Amino acid sequence: SEYRITCADSLQDLWDQARSFRDLTGSRRTDAQGRAIVRLSRPVRAKVFVLDTRRLVGDDYVHIFEWQFCRLVPAESLKLETVPQRPEWKPGSLIASGGVVRLRAVASAQGVEMDVTGKARFSGKGFRPYRRGFPNELLAPKVEENETREATLQATFGRLSASLSVKIEGWERKNRRTDLDVLYIERLPRVDYDAPDRGNGPGWLAEGERVEWVAHIRSYGAETRSLPYEWRQDGRKVAEGRIRRIPRDGQAVVRLPWQWTQRRHTLEFIIFPDSRDSVEGNNRRLIYTDALTVGFWIEEKLADYWHDNQNEQNPQNNSFEDWAQWMIEQWNRLMAEAIHPLSPNGLSDRWRLDRVVVVPTGALPLSGGLPSNNPDNRDKTVDIVWGFNCEPDARISDYWKRTPWTKGPVEGTPAFYVDWALLHELSHARYLIDSYGFDVHPDSVKITDHRGKPAVETEEMRAVLPHLNKYRGLMGGGIIPFYDEYTAGALERVKGKRARGGNYNAPSVIGEYIQELPESNIFTFLDPEGRPAANGRLSIWQAKPRPDAWYGKLFEGNPSLEFSLDEQGSVTLPRNPFGRDPLKHTFGDANTVMLFRITAGDQTYYHFQEVSDFNLAFWKGDRQTARYTVRLQPVKRGSHAD
Repeated sequence: SEYRITCADSLQDLWDQARSFRDLTGSRRTDAQGRAIVRLSRPVRAKVFVLDTRRLVGDDYVHIFEWQFCRLVPAESLKLETVPQRPEWKPGSLIASGGVVRLRAVASAQGVEMDVTGKARFSGKGFRPYRRGFPNELLAPKVEENETREATLQATFGRLSASLSVKIEGWERKNRRTDLDVLYIERLPRVDYDAPDRGNGPGWLAEGERVEWVAHIRSYGAETRSLPYEWRQDGRKVAEGRIRRIPRDGQAVVRLPWQWTQRRHTLEFIIFPDSRDSVEGNNRRLIYTDALTVGFWIEEKLADYWHDNQNEQNPQNNSFEDWAQWMIEQWNRLMAEAIHPLSPNGLSDRWRLDRVVVVPTGALPLSGGLPSNNPDNRDKTVDIVWGFNCEPDARISDYWKRTPWTKGPVEGTPAFYVDWALLHELSHARYLIDSYGFDVHPDSVKITDHRGKPAVETEEMRAVLPHLNKYRGLMGGGIIPFYDEYTAGALERVKGKRARGGNYNAPSVIGEYIQELPESNIFTFLDPEGRPAANGRLSIWQAKPRPDAWYGKLFEGNPSLEFSLDEQGSVTLPRNPFGRDPLKHTFGDANTVMLFRITAGDQTYYHFQEVSDFNLAFWKGDRQTARYTVRLQPVKRGSHAD
């Protein structure tokens, strides 16, 4: 990262960069792990200090974990500890065979601690550096299956030293079956998603450009020789041959030269193994040539767990890659089945598994962030990334427990069969928001009725609370496996476009579409019998922030806006009646829902209005004027005592 430290005696001087303003460092860069120590040549006095920093590679976010003002004195003691993969985890002492351990050295003096990892040296018998530029990452030696070996790690900092006792643990392997497995089909050259436009949009290749399709094949359990294969394009054979040799548990690749076109084709790679092959379901892979790409990173112990257990969960699979392809198949099915007004033929895009990277256990993330969301922020060649990591002390999470299942890929499946929650998270990486963030629960409503009574205690409010998001599907809570009209519209809005603002959850463009609102919005309110709420009154409460909750919103106080309805029960609202612009839909602040109170005659009704209807109208072409009809909910009298 690039950084600069400035100071001043007032905020005004700081913003003006005048009078007491001083630039203490100029532009500098952190080390490979994002650390920097600044030593000033002389003492500095100021009332405001500012650290400005930006990333030069990887994602668009900077994560500042610590910034200390220190007076340097000789260290008195040194402490060595492991660094967990996620910030909420505690340091552990168990390392997987051949796994990575990250270490932190902390020096102390006069009761004050300081991280000196960047200045310390680390070692351990049998351990070696994992990668250049990260001296605190050590690779453990391999041990036998089910063996546990004790080891000692050391850190030195000047004249001080510290040690840490750990254990290295091997794991049992169970799957000894012979199997030939077409893992995935990669496309070369690899191109960053934000590469300059060559005629088909940023990140896409130019028409007629020479490419190669590369099929990756693994031979489990035995050496394979003279394996027949063929390529088919749009169902027609275009190439064939034999793979001369694949070593036991090794891989081979087969290449198909091709000229790029943005026009969609299907491409299929098929192998024809002999009778020793134990699983037929992984002998062929079919892709869409213009598909958006997915990259998965998985730690070695977890990949072995998949190979040992996946076939018992799904007999058509025998590896993590097989399960990953099964997930891509389900995702493409959801895309094809999302038939709505804005996607009458299903969603336009398709997905392709373009790479799988197996790393030592404990290695994720490779470039900051979280091991799941940010497996390697340096990689921009795929459109979506996700990482699969072990739990603390290299445990396998119960989330991946093998569970009997015979109902097929429907709602409620165990994750080790179909992980619908993963598709939810990957949809965030594409840029979709949580539609369940439009939900409203009783504790968010603090207004009173005309009698001064809390509205949540009235039958009129009980008729609409809790409010659950209108367009419920994969992003709407409960992980229902389909793309509803709203999320389908948002996906179709970016059809054919590669990743933008990041290929991880969450990119900088997440939810950008909620800002698209028609200039004029005409609402017509009908009572529960379908009659216009003629000459009624509309009161609108805009959501205020609620900083203690995801998508926090609070409706309180007096109405934000008041309108009169005409004889047809209609009223015209401005472009953004939701309030603050731009709209927010994040932790502690979600003003993407309004609370309406409609009074017609002696009847009172409530209604929660989401931004989703505004967005859909905009996408359907109603950018100047959109019309909405709201049929108000009937009130059940006497169901609760007032």
